Amino acid sequence: MFSYFFPPLYSGSAIQAVNLAHEMRNKGIHVFFCTVNHGGLKQRDTVHGFTVYRIDEGMGKYGELLLWKNMWKFLKDRQTKYDILHSHGAYLRNTFIGPLSKIFKKKSLVKISLSENDLHGMGRGKSGWLHKIFMSRIDRYVSISKKITGELKHYDLPDNKIAEIPNGVDTDKFYPVSRDEKRVLRKKYHLPDDKTIYLYVGVIDERKNVKWLIDEWKMLAEKYSGFLLIVGPVSREDKRGVFYNSLKVHEESLQGRLRFMEYTDNIEDLYRSADVFILPSVNEGMPNVVLEAMASGLACLVSNISGTEDLINGRNGILFHSNDRESFSRGMEILSDSSFRASIGTEARKSIELKYSIKHIADRYIDLYREMLDGTEE
Repeated sequence: MFSYFFPPLYSGSAIQAVNLAHEMRNKGIHVFFCTVNHGGLKQRDTVHGFTVYRIDEGMGKYGELLLWKNMWKFLKDRQTKYDILHSHGAYLRNTFIGPLSKIFKKKSLVKISLSENDLHGMGRGKSGWLHKIFMSRIDRYVSISKKITGELKHYDLPDNKIAEIPNGVDTDKFYPVSRDEKRVLRKKYHLPDDKTIYLYVGVIDERKNVKWLIDEWKMLAEKYSGFLLIVGPVSREDKRGVFYNSLKVHEESLQGRLRFMEYTDNIEDLYRSADVFILPSVNEGMPNVVLEAMASGLACLVSNISGTEDLINGRNGILFHSNDRESFSRGMEILSDSSFRASIGTEARKSIELKYSIKHIADRYIDLYREMLDGTEE
């Protein structure tokens, strides 16, 4: 598997890759990872029990050329160690696995991880032209949402190469707890027990729309006697933390109503501590955090974007229009009823168990691998 970012660097796509690899290993599939060395880390490492190789990328506009050279050498030296090249992401740099798979007589697939992003500009200009050529050499395109499937068809990529497989979640790690257990967790993390806790989890950046959420929260916190907990790392693009700190200052004016926390490896505890999950993002693929929140039995109030439209149906969560105050306020009003929140959370958990557990998703990938290796396609 290839992932451009990989732990210890935070990446939702990489988290999904590791979770999938864990389940595949349980089912007898051997997985090792290749990623880019973003500096200061071992070239060969063990992360979450998997062997990880880090290769160098060039600097500047043509940095991909050195990356591709190193990918070629890396895969050439290990030709007997793999059957399938699986990329998490379908950007130009990732799709070089297409021609490489043909050179080394292997199979390849790319997962499109972000709507209106991975494939943007494909077929236009020199780099877009190259991107489309590389994509044409890929054996399978994995779409994680109906919206992304539409994008693949828009770019005239063959229907018989498209496999729609959503992201998955570990339902043994993320699960609902009783009210008493919730109280214990709130005490552990110094969270109020007398307020409805609204939770956001994710990178603190502009795409996730956290600033908009805080602006709305200023007007709604008192009305709903709520506490907004924002959990997540500083964005890689926000190297000095300027954007993050411009939001964190609101903790003072909203004292007792707002708190920022760094991302934690025990994130499941914070889902279990909360009552409502909020995601105001303007663009996603299929957000891991919504899957995790639903698996944890939380009532979700999320923007109607790629992936969430597939997950949420009104009975298991509430959708609102991105950046739309009226529909967001309406969702907050609906979820102010604690008994209704509980029924929504119960339905959310059922939805995840039925279609989105990582065990089920791993089985679908293994079936796809087998189909590819059987040589039933061109």
